[in-house]
Amino acid sequence: MNRHASFAIRLAAVAAIVSFAACGEDPPLPGPGTLTATLVSPNGDEGAAIVALFGDGIQSVSGISPTQVFPRINGEGARIVLVNLGGGLLEFRVALADMTQKPDVVVVQVAGPDDELRADMTGYDVELIR
Repeated sequence: MNRHASFAIRLAAVAAIVSFAACGEDPPLPGPGTLTATLVSPNGDEGAAIVALFGDGIQSVSGISPTQVFPRINGEGARIVLVNLGGGLLEFRVALADMTQKPDVVVVQVAGPDDELRADMTGYDVELIR
């Protein structure tokens, strides 16, 4: 292989790596939008949870079937009861006035599919995805 071909191959490889690295998720644009939220559980399937969201601009909360949601929204955030009668994933959507300001999340309480409260909240989180 001559020098020019070797250089061209290396240049193409570097360009491919740089373009792949630049393909990350774009930052959110200011303005309204919706996040998908999923309870992350160290115990697998869950039956219910209470989740608190803190931050301005929470406009509405809706369940993703089969999760039922019972939200209470105020100027400081929202407190949400999530229920999956069959046990499983607890998922919901959060409509925000400004997508650049994701709310802070606290998992307050969780019950398993057997309706027994979990004694330890360690490892629980809510994943928020655009």
